[in-house]
Amino acid sequence: MIEQIRKKLTLGYTVVIALFLTVCIGCSYGVYRYKGIQFVRDSLQDYLQEEIREAETQIRAGIEKPEVYKVASDSSAHNFSYWFVDGKILHAEEPQNEDFASILRQRLMSRHYQNNKIYHENIKYNKQKRYYILLKQDLWIGGTSRGEVFVLANFTSIRKSTKNYIVIALWIVLFAAFLAWFLGNILVARSMKYIEQSYQKQKQFVSDAAHEFRTPLTILYSYAELLEYAPKKKKIIAGIKDEVQQMNELIDRLLAIARYDNANIVMHREKFLLNELAASVVDAMSGLCPSETFKLSGAGQKIELFADEVMIRQLLGILLDNAIKYTGENKKIAVKLSRLPSEVKISVEDNGIGIKKEDIVRVFDRFWQAETSRHKKGLGLGLSLADAIVKLHKGRIFVRSEPGKGSVFEVVLPLK
Repeated sequence: MIEQIRKKLTLGYTVVIALFLTVCIGCSYGVYRYKGIQFVRDSLQDYLQEEIREAETQIRAGIEKPEVYKVASDSSAHNFSYWFVDGKILHAEEPQNEDFASILRQRLMSRHYQNNKIYHENIKYNKQKRYYILLKQDLWIGGTSRGEVFVLANFTSIRKSTKNYIVIALWIVLFAAFLAWFLGNILVARSMKYIEQSYQKQKQFVSDAAHEFRTPLTILYSYAELLEYAPKKKKIIAGIKDEVQQMNELIDRLLAIARYDNANIVMHREKFLLNELAASVVDAMSGLCPSETFKLSGAGQKIELFADEVMIRQLLGILLDNAIKYTGENKKIAVKLSRLPSEVKISVEDNGIGIKKEDIVRVFDRFWQAETSRHKKGLGLGLSLADAIVKLHKGRIFVRSEPGKGSVFEVVLPLK
C-alpha cells in the first residue's frame, strides 16, 4: 500500500508540473504569436496607406506603364505589393522566385478579398512553403473604383521560428517532467519514510494490543473452565475480577492514547496550582504503599500552571504508579517540584530495579516493557501515554536510570 501511494504521489507531482509548464509555454506562445501578428498587421496598414497614396499619385499623373520588381528575399521577413488597375498589374514588388510569384498573382486575381481584413495565405511549391499575411484595399480615383492594392508580408521565417519554439518547448516540458519525476521520487521517498514508520508503528500497535488482550482472555477462559469443577470458587472469582480490571485498565489506556493521537484534540487549559495538584495525587497514591514511601519537595511554593488539569493529574499518576510497580519492598519515591523562569520541572525518583542503558530509548514505546519487569502487572502503555501528554503541552520528558539503582523521570512544562 505504501509503495502504491508513493507511485501515485510521484505521478501526481510529475503530471501537475508538466501541465503547469505546458500551460505557461502555451500562454507565452499565444502571446508571442498574437504580438507578432499584431506587429505585422500594424506595419502592413502603414505600408498599405503608402502604396495607396503612391498609386493614386502615379495614376493621376497619367503614368500607367506596368512596373514589376523582383525582391530577392523569399524566405526572410519582407513586404510585397501589387497594384491591379482595370484588371491588369500596374505595379508589383513580388518574390524573386517566379513560381511563387506566378501562384501568388493568380491567387490574388482569382479570389475575393474584403477591404482591410487580415488574410493568411500559404503557398506550397516543389516541397517549399511560404506563409504570407495579406491586406487589401480598393483604389478610388475621382470617385470611381479603378482597381485594388494588395500588400503582403512574408511570414515564413517567423512561422518557422514559432515551430522551432514549440519543438524546443516540448523538449523542455519532457525534460522538466523527467526531472520532476526524478526529484519527486526522492522527495516523496523522504516524506513517505515517516508515513511508513507511522504505518508500521500502527501495525505493531494493533498486533501488540491483540497480544495483550489475548493473555487475560486466555486466563479468563481457564478460570471459567475451573469454575465448572472447583468446589471453592472465591479465589477463582477474585482472579477473574483481577483480570477483568486489568483489561479495563488496558482499554482505558488505549482509548486515552487514541484520543491524544488525534490532531484535532481540544485541550481544556486553565490556571491551577501545580503544587496543590501534586500533593493531592501523592496523597491518593500513598494508600498503595507504606506511608514513608513518598517524599514531596517543593509543594510549599506557589506554582501556577496554565494547562489541562485532568491531563497533568493523569501524568503525575502514571509516573508515580510506574515508580511503585518497579520498586522493591523498601520503596523510596521522591517527588520534587522546581520552578524555573518560564517553566516548571517535575522530578520523580525511585530506588527500584532501574533500566538498562540500551533500553532507555524504548521506554516510551507503546506496549514495550523491559524483560526484567515482565512479571510485573504493567501494560507497557503508561509511559507512552505520559509522553503524549507532555508533547501536547509542548514540554519535554527525560529519564535517567541505572540497573539496580533506580530511575529518575523528569518532566519540563511551560508555565504558560
